[in-house]
This record gives sequence, structure tokens and C-alpha cells, in this order.
Amino acid sequence: MSDELETALSPCSGCFGFPFKVEGSQGWAGNQPCVHGPTEGCSRHNPKRLPIAWNKRIPSDKEKPGFFERLRGKINIPDYDEVQKSIRIWSSLHLDHSIVDPLDPIHKSIHYALAYYHLNWVRTAGPPESQKARAYAISCHGTVVGDAKKCRPDFEYWVRPYWHNNSFLLKQVIKFTIEPKKRDPVFGRESVYVGWPGNDWTFQPCPHVQHRFREYQFTETRGLIKASMSFSTNRDFGGPFDDRTRWHSICGPSDTAWNCQYCCTDNWVQLNLTEDKIVVYMSTWKDLGSARTAYDAKWLAALRPKAAKWRRSRAELSKHSVRATVLEAEKEVKSSRAK
Repeated sequence: MSDELETALSPCSGCFGFPFKVEGSQGWAGNQPCVHGPTEGCSRHNPKRLPIAWNKRIPSDKEKPGFFERLRGKINIPDYDEVQKSIRIWSSLHLDHSIVDPLDPIHKSIHYALAYYHLNWVRTAGPPESQKARAYAISCHGTVVGDAKKCRPDFEYWVRPYWHNNSFLLKQVIKFTIEPKKRDPVFGRESVYVGWPGNDWTFQPCPHVQHRFREYQFTETRGLIKASMSFSTNRDFGGPFDDRTRWHSICGPSDTAWNCQYCCTDNWVQLNLTEDKIVVYMSTWKDLGSARTAYDAKWLAALRPKAAKWRRSRAELSKHSVRATVLEAEKEVKSSRAK
């Protein structure tokens, strides 16, 4: 299995739109979920931002092509003198939107374009060991550099798929840290409003839930720091952010569950004050179904806001059932490595 995953790519300009030699019997090659450009990729798959295998015909989001993109006509694929070692994700599926449309990103700056052909690639690997190896092959991690002008810090992220009990599971974690900078000299307070532009501080764990951070505050009293932070939640995609949460560090760490009742997604927002810094974790766990078809009900509910919703019971929501299943898969992987 390791030989297959580490197959080196050979340069080849114009080979069916790929910058490497294509073996017709293997169908077409997709992209790593983190690769959305000829030199893109996460810290695991392309840390030096070198030229990497990239099929430009595979979308990295569900947005329609822009006006100028449509005017360009035929797509030109970059020529590479050398393509680094990369994992080929081959597929013999019919190439259409049901196969290549990816999940929406949790945050617009974090590119992880997981599509059905990835799920199918994992499912069809063969024995369970190979399925689990392929799931690990498309796990990613990295850091998105912040924007000081918008008071947005760096985002660290980790994405880990699992194949467990004939289901494709996904764990995603985003972490960011906010440090106090300049406080009012009289009141010892620093208040920062971060709600604009909204997309910079909006997180979407699934098609049905969105969180938008509004403001944070640091207050210093006799050299001691306390903090607060607020965010709003929209449980009806496209509706108002009318569910407000405000956290105060003097009340201790906050773990708030926002499990979705319309798709198999559990989501927790965790806030804490650590060494005078606000630390935020956005953790998401997904059950994306059996991957036997691109129209699996669990997959569609997580992929498309207007698809039929997956109705979860109150017991499933209260027991954090999806999170529990993903943690079980995680524990199984760790125990197998320890043997």
C-alpha cells in the first residue's frame, strides 16, 4: 500500500489536461483536498509550495465560474519541468458535479475541498487496512496567516478522515489565539469589534449552522487580565444570526455544543483564557455515510443546503453521537499503532 501512495509522478505536458503521464486504465486523477492551484497544498502535502499535480478541471468550491473565467474559453494547464512526489487519487467514476462538488469550507481561508470521489477512493481501496491508509493519506494540517489590519489572528487547522465500520468519518479542528495589544490607559480595557467584514469571522461547520464572532475584550486590574468574547449563531442557513453567546473568562472555560439536527455533524466551540490570551477551538465531527453512492443521504445532507435533511433524534444530539463515533475511530487507530 505504501508503494501505491508514494508513486512518483512523471512530467508530461498536455496529457489529458494533467501535467503527468496518465494511464488510461486508471481513469482520471483528482486532487488532494488541500490542492486548489498548481503550487498549493497544506503543510503536510506541499509545505514548500512547489509545483504539484493539479487537475484544474476539478472545482475547489461550488461557486459558478466568473464572467472573465468564462470568456477565457479553453483551460490551459501549466507545464512543469518537474512534479514532486504526490499521491494520485485515481477515479473511474463519470466526471460530473455530483462527483467533484466539495463540502463547503468551515472558514473561507481554509481550503479542504473534500468531494465524493475522495470518499469513493477510500471505500474502494480493498481490505480495511488499505481503506484506513487512504483515509490517512488525505488528512491535512496547516496554518493560515492572519490579517493584522482586520485584527484576525493566524488560523491553525487539522483535518483527519477515518474509515470506520463501513462509514466515512471526518474530524476538523481550527484553533486561533488572540493576544491583548493596546489597552485604554485610563480604564485598562481593550475592546475590539471584529464583525466586519462578516466573512472574515464567520465559521460554517455544516450547511445548516454558522457562527460569526462579534467582539472580544481584555481588561487589566492590578496587573491581572480577564477577557470576554461573543459570537452569534445562525441555525437556519441564510437566516439571521439571532442566537448570541457571550463568554467571560472569570466563569471558566466554555465548551458549547452546536450539534446539527439536519445532517450528521457535531460541532463544539471552546473558549478559554490561557496565559492572558484567548484561545478558541472550533471542532467539528462528521459522519458522511457509507460512500457507496454520490447520492447517499448523509453525504447529500452535509454537502448541499437544499438537499433532503437528515433528521437526528434528540437522543443523538444530546449524546453527541457523531463525535462519539469519530472518537471511537480515533481510538482504534491509536491502539493499532501501539501494537
